[in-house]
Amino acid sequence: MDRMRRVLFSRFLWILAGLIILSIVANRWVEAEGGPREVLARWGVWAPLAAFFIQTITSMTPIGAVFISVVNGMLFELWVAIVVNLCSGVAGGTAMYLMWRRGDHEFDIQTRMDVLPHWLRRHAGDNLWFLVALRQLPWAGGRFADLIAGAHHIPLRTQILSLLLGYLPGSVIYALVGAGLLRL
Repeated sequence: MDRMRRVLFSRFLWILAGLIILSIVANRWVEAEGGPREVLARWGVWAPLAAFFIQTITSMTPIGAVFISVVNGMLFELWVAIVVNLCSGVAGGTAMYLMWRRGDHEFDIQTRMDVLPHWLRRHAGDNLWFLVALRQLPWAGGRFADLIAGAHHIPLRTQILSLLLGYLPGSVIYALVGAGLLRL
């Protein structure tokens, strides 16, 4: 009972719930405005900033930042889409890292990670290349890397470097896919 109460009144849980609700609201707003192309056309020069904000919020939730990364490739010039995708990935990954640092304090994630296989625990600490490689796994790899980095309290500079190196290939690929879809 005490454990359930600790979870329900945890600041971490409420921040995560707030981010999910905010991303759902942002997604509904974009749909109500006529879709991403219509919203970005109205925003003009501020469109990349709006795309960055929406993508960063949704990247921290299960809504689908990959879809938005591809749409950015369709809506913007290639270099703008790559920069927006990369900056959004770094901002979202940094926020999740900070949340998992807090979550480790509240939920003792580090002790729960001790049940992971030895080969994974051996590399999961302050290991830049492990975090970069983990980010290459589709969908959950980046979020799992953020959890490991936050729970292990690695230095923020290592986390940011792993985000830059880990998300650069995906930022380019998704923007290229979006630009290619536009030509079809």
